Amino acid sequence: MSSNDIIEQTIELSHHEEAFYLSAEFWVSIAFVLTILIILTPGLKAIKKLIDNRISRIKNELNEAETLKMEAQQLYSDYERKLTNIKKEIEDIINEENIIISEKKEHKLRELDSMIRKKEMEINGKIELASEQVKKEINKLIADKTLSIINTIINQKITKSMHNELIDNTINNITKMEP
Repeated sequence: MSSNDIIEQTIELSHHEEAFYLSAEFWVSIAFVLTILIILTPGLKAIKKLIDNRISRIKNELNEAETLKMEAQQLYSDYERKLTNIKKEIEDIINEENIIISEKKEHKLRELDSMIRKKEMEINGKIELASEQVKKEINKLIADKTLSIINTIINQKITKSMHNELIDNTINNITKMEP
């Protein structure tokens, strides 16, 4: 077949074909599309309404979340400020307590020092008293021992006549002393 033959057949077929809008298939297709559109239009409106409701709910949730975020940040900053204040108060309390402890320590040290001085004075007084008592006892012992030794010597070396003479001399000395 030649190319001229093909062209002639195409021209013949195009004269026999009717316009597309006159065919039954075209109108069935149009009816099908219109039926689908009629059926889907309320459904599309419902879907659009559902989507709009969903969008509105998501916006509300986002706004609520943003509000909650801001409140949480505010609470967080409040708690940080309170924590800072509490730390400062704790430091102040610790400093005050350290000052009080230091003052009490100094006061107790002064009391202890005063008590130690009093005890030293008491002990020194007791030592002096004991020392004087010991001196008196030593002197008494010395005097007793001396008298004992003198008595022994006198008894061994002095005769009766010397003894009587010694007593007479002592009596004379005593009488001379009396006014």
